[in-house]
Amino acid sequence: MIPRYSRVVAIDDREDHLKAITWGLSQAGFCPVPFLFDDGDLLPAPEAPITGMRIVFTDIHMAPGNLANLKMHSAVIIQCLNKIAAVGPYALIFWSMYPGDVEQMKSLIEADGPSTGLTPPIAFGTIDKNMVLGAGGSGTFDAEALRSLIAEQMENFPTLATAAQWEMRAAQAAAKTTDAVHSLTQAPVAEQRTAEWESLLAFLAAEAVGPDVAPLNIDGALDSALLPILEDQLSFVGGTSETPIPETHPLRIAMSVNPRPPRPDGVSVARLNASYLIDEAGAASPKGEFERGMVIQLPKSYINSGPFIRQFGKERSDLVRAEFLLKDKARIASAEDIGKLALHVVELGPECDHVQGKVSTHRYLLALLVPSALISLCRTKSGVLNNASVIDAGLMAFKKAPEEEFHLLISTRCYMTLAPGSALGGLCKFRLRRLSIDEVVHHYTTHARRPGVMRF
Repeated sequence: MIPRYSRVVAIDDREDHLKAITWGLSQAGFCPVPFLFDDGDLLPAPEAPITGMRIVFTDIHMAPGNLANLKMHSAVIIQCLNKIAAVGPYALIFWSMYPGDVEQMKSLIEADGPSTGLTPPIAFGTIDKNMVLGAGGSGTFDAEALRSLIAEQMENFPTLATAAQWEMRAAQAAAKTTDAVHSLTQAPVAEQRTAEWESLLAFLAAEAVGPDVAPLNIDGALDSALLPILEDQLSFVGGTSETPIPETHPLRIAMSVNPRPPRPDGVSVARLNASYLIDEAGAASPKGEFERGMVIQLPKSYINSGPFIRQFGKERSDLVRAEFLLKDKARIASAEDIGKLALHVVELGPECDHVQGKVSTHRYLLALLVPSALISLCRTKSGVLNNASVIDAGLMAFKKAPEEEFHLLISTRCYMTLAPGSALGGLCKFRLRRLSIDEVVHHYTTHARRPGVMRF
């Protein structure tokens, strides 16, 4: 079942019906987020789609005029969902006096929604208003019936419920982080405890990113300050889960059929890697090129310039051939093929330089984004790369062009350094996730510390 106290959206164009479903959701143990559809818009108007909203209740007929014009009514629902539903899975439950229109409405939303940018629902449900409000809404409101119908609907989405339970456990880890920090305050009076807590948070924010940076982005500074405790709390997520998974759950059935269920055909290895190893949205980080783990495409104006050659000792073509291409392929690779290999750098300054305002330089490791069709220039069939300093971060495909697959090769011996505030002016493409960064750092330090032992 969808976990209790989850947020659930309710939409209706009649205020009395909206109050009824809102009351029913609260009595069933959920936190309703009601929206009145009035004069062509939602009230209150959401500022942005609501992340983590997994259940949406909506009336079907909210546009004035012909009830039979389902195309018009579906357009209204799609408009509302685009304002409320963020990218991610959710179920849409129709709350209507005309349940006979549900199947056609489902088809219209699934057919017309994607062209508007809507992420379609993964499941649908129905509650007949007539069973709660009487035929045509003229009867007595049956509160107990509504609560039972809501509870019944919430049982119909077991996989969505499992995801929602994971999200709730993650949120509880964040809450425990706040609790742990607040528990340090010892003042006996409420006002003094608040002041002490505020002072503690300000201290931690400044310590996390430095006193010069913290005031410029207090939220980001607090994120950095509380992250060590949160990561520790998250490591226990699932270990104390008290929610039993029934034998009829789709995930349990899938794993009973095959202990190692296959990857869905529609999810490529490259897209899966891109989700786990990198963060495409991280390219928009306000820190830009100075974000740890940021992968930056070198600007054309910089490549083969004086500073470029001083940093790497070679022009672009010679550098790519020497560092990334297999020796037998380096001799025969065409200029056209080498031109398809985009030079990047990965910001990989020491982690300690990214806390407490101690950054003295930014270190950028040289990287190459190689189309999978050309990876044979850089890697043997058995997976051996040109030299021991290079690491293949994995096959990946980006959201905007999922059919194009690439390998990100990172050299741990070719790097450049820049002083804080000195930007390359390159294009931030994506950010390596923390474990990917740790893997590169491990490879970097292992390669750099190889002892120079002579053997004969």
